[in-house]
Amino acid sequence: MNYQKFAEGALEKRAAVIGEMRSVRENSKLSDAEKRKRIDELDLEANRFEAEARDYVERAERETESRSTIARFGSALTGRSERAEIRDEGDEWRGLLPSGNEYRTLIAGGSPSAGGYAVPATVADKWVEHLRNSSVFLKAPGVNVHRFEGGSFVLPSLTSSSTPGVTAEGASIAESAATFAGLTFAPQKYADFYKASNEVISDASVDMRNLIAGVMTRNLAAKVDLDCFQGTGTSQLTGLTKSGVATAVNLAVGNTVVKWDHVISAYSDIEGIGATPGVIWASPDMAKALRTERENSTNGGYLAGQVTDPVAKAGVGLPLLVSANLPAKTVIVADPTRVHIGVRSDVAVAMSEEFLFDKDAVAFRATFRVAGLAVDNPAAVVVIKASAT
Repeated sequence: MNYQKFAEGALEKRAAVIGEMRSVRENSKLSDAEKRKRIDELDLEANRFEAEARDYVERAERETESRSTIARFGSALTGRSERAEIRDEGDEWRGLLPSGNEYRTLIAGGSPSAGGYAVPATVADKWVEHLRNSSVFLKAPGVNVHRFEGGSFVLPSLTSSSTPGVTAEGASIAESAATFAGLTFAPQKYADFYKASNEVISDASVDMRNLIAGVMTRNLAAKVDLDCFQGTGTSQLTGLTKSGVATAVNLAVGNTVVKWDHVISAYSDIEGIGATPGVIWASPDMAKALRTERENSTNGGYLAGQVTDPVAKAGVGLPLLVSANLPAKTVIVADPTRVHIGVRSDVAVAMSEEFLFDKDAVAFRATFRVAGLAVDNPAAVVVIKASAT
């Protein structure tokens, strides 16, 4: 097998990816966020081609050493000198050291004592991802994501203003007053760290670099999503369900599920302050209750719509997003345009082959700096909590 040719091909693909990265950086039509996302994807692809080229080079070196050994054995058995010509092509040398397939025919692969230990188990070149709760907070249409530079930033907020009145002809117009406040966003770093030996990375059937990077990225996204709903604000984000962030509606004893009556009431309350409801977030148990609520209790049509309608996707004209990161028995009705979250830097995955140099291991690090979140009017977000009994 011409490993040199394969290695050169992998390096050519890597060069093409690097060229595409340069083009992305110079593309004025893309936003900074789009550039960063695409460059991160291309960086992982370039690393994969580099690892592929390195693997082919190592295989070529091993094959060269093997053929040199075979040449020495062959000369000893036939009386030829080591300087005798040994052809690289053909099957003349294979009778001395049979290939893996030939050797397997001489043993019982299913019986370890008969040589089965020499037949390694095969590992597929794909990996099965365990199901994780997907991030649904940022799926809400209209959530304000503020990207910023520097240590922190302040979002000015108008809290009150004077009401204008009638002014008589020729009279002075009364001066009005406006009161401002500021929503302060200080970034917090979410981080993940993994390490892997070079043996694992080199010998694995799957692309370990991409696998580890994918796991860390999803873990960070899931944690940030959890904190956006339930964060305490202490060494983490402040979540929507924290006291004082939104308007809390705790249902009386006996109301063990949130019904559409409660959702419609929250919808009307949000409209009453001049906001526009745009999303319903629900915990899985309450989403099930809302979707299965019917006219006349156990019969009649579903209140969310007929079975042929998108019952699982919407209610009262709003998208119904389900998240296991919400506390049980919780439904949130919100105007997402009144919700703000700051992003200092997107998820960045870095790799170091020097940090664990003495252990011949590779270190992987992922970071995500997020600031916020904040609600500019608590009445625009209503958190409905069903009773436990």
